[in-house]
Amino acid sequence: MRGYIVFLTMSTLPLSAQTEANQLRNLTAQMERLRSADERLQVIQGNVFFAASGTVKGRPFSATEENRSLQVLGNGAKIENNTVRKLFRDSEGRTRAEDAQGIVTIVDPVARFRATLDPKTKTARKTNQAGGGAFSAPSIRTARVGNTGSELKEKLGLQPVNGVSARGERVTVTIPKGDIGNDGELKVVTERWTSEKLQMLIKSVNSDPRYGDTTYELKGISLAVPDASLFKIPADYSETGGATRGVVTVRPKTTLSPKGNR
Repeated sequence: MRGYIVFLTMSTLPLSAQTEANQLRNLTAQMERLRSADERLQVIQGNVFFAASGTVKGRPFSATEENRSLQVLGNGAKIENNTVRKLFRDSEGRTRAEDAQGIVTIVDPVARFRATLDPKTKTARKTNQAGGGAFSAPSIRTARVGNTGSELKEKLGLQPVNGVSARGERVTVTIPKGDIGNDGELKVVTERWTSEKLQMLIKSVNSDPRYGDTTYELKGISLAVPDASLFKIPADYSETGGATRGVVTVRPKTTLSPKGNR
């Protein structure tokens, strides 16, 4: 919640108790209107994955994840962003995510560890983790319905999306004129397609006149079991482990010296 500073112009003439009470009531009402408008301007940044917080077994896949955003400013200038990752999951729920810089995150719920691999330094930061996955979801803006707004949900049924069967839903939030200082009605539309088989979001499109368009989708989806080596720390990597309060202990690879050498 943002803070507000309200300036009051006080008369030099003495005020009656009734006048002071009226001013206090007006000030309270003004603050409430500002607070209500601020809450309606907030966005919900949700986890777009269907079951990203738990281990998903028996549903292996690999795919390329794309997250794109486009905002057109009032002077015609455009702000565009595009991020790409490669995602993998095996039958035991192990996950691997590779970003555009080559950084790899592996989560193994069987061996109960999480590792971040840096190919430039050939190091692996390894910590204990009992479950979950390596897929951290991007933020999806969703308008919050205000006191006078409305929300319409539409079921879109099952359709093939990017090569897999997915169930769709469209949510349209209408922000009435003047609700957040807008001089006309605003409509925020979000469409999501989720695969029950993979327990993953396959595609999401959000169109918001305040922030622009955001698209998330998985492409090149393969249901084959990924190679087991993708979920292991390479043998030529040195491991670092995170201890309490950020203290890091480095365990480099060791080599045996010939007998007699000191």
